[in-house]
Amino acid sequence: MGNLTAREKGFMYVVTLLIIVVLGYFFGIRTLNNKYDEYVAELNSLNERKAYLDQLKENNISMEKEIEALQKNCSELELSFIDKLETECIEQYVLKTFEEANCPFLISIGSTDVGMASVNYPDGTISPDGLACLQISVSYSSTDGFNVPQYNRNPDFTAKAEVPFATSVAELKDQLGKEEYSKRYGYDEFIAALKKINSDNPDCIKVDSFTVTDHNGVMTLNAAINFYATNLKNRISIDDRKDPYTFWCGDTGVDTKGGFIGFPYICDNEDSLWFGVVNFNLEDQAAKPFAAYWSELLFKETYENSGRDIRVVLGIENAETETTEEVEE
Repeated sequence: MGNLTAREKGFMYVVTLLIIVVLGYFFGIRTLNNKYDEYVAELNSLNERKAYLDQLKENNISMEKEIEALQKNCSELELSFIDKLETECIEQYVLKTFEEANCPFLISIGSTDVGMASVNYPDGTISPDGLACLQISVSYSSTDGFNVPQYNRNPDFTAKAEVPFATSVAELKDQLGKEEYSKRYGYDEFIAALKKINSDNPDCIKVDSFTVTDHNGVMTLNAAINFYATNLKNRISIDDRKDPYTFWCGDTGVDTKGGFIGFPYICDNEDSLWFGVVNFNLEDQAAKPFAAYWSELLFKETYENSGRDIRVVLGIENAETETTEEVEE
């Protein structure tokens, strides 16, 4: 190496430098270029992934909005029906509506479950969800324009009345067919009550039918009213409404110490609301399956021969009381 000329030494330095550059390129720059290409490719892949996820996020937001809209529509549809049919609440609502319309003279009320068609899936299975219908049938009476009407204890003819029975009857008997009693009412009030019921919730309450018959100066007013509800396995909405046909709005804490159900012939229980009231409503004798045939026949014959006075049939002494004598004067 020491014998080399300066030119040769310079050439060796150049060759060595080229070797270093070549080695640096192969083991450094080229490797970095390869890494760079890999990073660029990975970056492009991540950008594509990000674009996909951003689109998916937008789709999710749009989907959530659609789900919320569908849930809202489903809730509105669910709430257009009654959540649960409770017969006692619905009957109380119907009776109160007629009473408030000044049509209180109830003859009878009843309820019937109306069968509704089931929902079938395309595969032939039956849906657990379905429609339910309860029909309330009511029958009311109009007044006859002559007799003094009485609703509950108004006028009060019981032994607990503030005005004695004889006094009340004496004042009212001369008004038969006069003043407010001369106008027969009930029909217009009956129709008004039906319109009120039909408009309270047109989606789930429908007046199915009504009929009116007239006999002996009195109209009998009949109506059938349908209440619709849904039986849903996976209900979305929560029905927290307080409609009068969905929860009990009637009287509570009623004193029944003296008995409340049933109207005996004559009540001698001072705690009863029937105390002092005589049951004269015996025109249509109900069958008595508990009684021997001869006993029922004897009762009817005695009633017919007694001048239709239940007190005579029951053997109560002095049936012609002072009260009766005062009324007949």
